[in-house]
Amino acid sequence: MLKDRPVTVGIPEGARLIREAVDRPDYQDAYAMELRPGMPRDPAAWTGILRDAFPVVARQDGEALMNVSTAGLDAWASIVVDERYVTLCSSVKTTTRRSRLYWSAVKRVHPFMARTMMVRTHRRLSPSP
Repeated sequence: MLKDRPVTVGIPEGARLIREAVDRPDYQDAYAMELRPGMPRDPAAWTGILRDAFPVVARQDGEALMNVSTAGLDAWASIVVDERYVTLCSSVKTTTRRSRLYWSAVKRVHPFMARTMMVRTHRRLSPSP
């Protein structure tokens, strides 16, 4: 795995909160980056990936869950941190015609934005050389 680039992964086993947050999601993804020595292992330190715009609604065993619902979407994000990786997970359920239309546009840019925000936060939290 490249240290400075997020890679697409499956939702990690440790992501229990996000698995429970959405029943039968229409969309899920996860992106992981390798942690450098000295980087925080507390998921709360990583919630800035989403620019602190969304509240952390639960924390458990290395995972912080945020409610990122908008425009009728039932959407959640979680940050999972283990000894080697930080992983950003997303789960979305569309419930109305409006939310399906909104998500059909947003899902095209979502992977790019998620990876960009991870790289930015990874750089910010990296200890100075």
